[in-house]
Amino acid sequence: MKLLNRMFALPLVLIAVLALTACGGSAPAKLSDIPTYPDAVQLKPGENPMADTLAKNVQQAANMGANIDQKIFTLPKGASWDQVKKFYADKLAADSWSASNLPIPDNDMFKMSLYTRGSQSLTVAQITEPVSNDAFLLFSLSTQ
Repeated sequence: MKLLNRMFALPLVLIAVLALTACGGSAPAKLSDIPTYPDAVQLKPGENPMADTLAKNVQQAANMGANIDQKIFTLPKGASWDQVKKFYADKLAADSWSASNLPIPDNDMFKMSLYTRGSQSLTVAQITEPVSNDAFLLFSLSTQ
């Protein structure tokens, strides 16, 4: 009888494992998995005050139990939001991210797109500094 139970148990375990892997159990993305816009340069904590602020945001969120990561880049001169938005819409859709259909107001200084995949949400934003008109690309990745 024990042999008969084991013979049924093995196929059931294999079916359960296959079912779980078919459910799209891919590992959560990291910001390092998100492609960098061509010629964008990452600002690093310790080298830039905006990057320092983002690093503090991530640490404070972690202290409160939230799982977020943020990075900021300078965009190349002449990069328009439409170009940036299309780049990420194409790249992220190819990696199973879904763009949000929520209406997101924008203005000359701040533009944003939202994407989701599984239990993660990704914000891609362009921030324009009003005096210098330098454009920055901000990423915020949240995992539930």
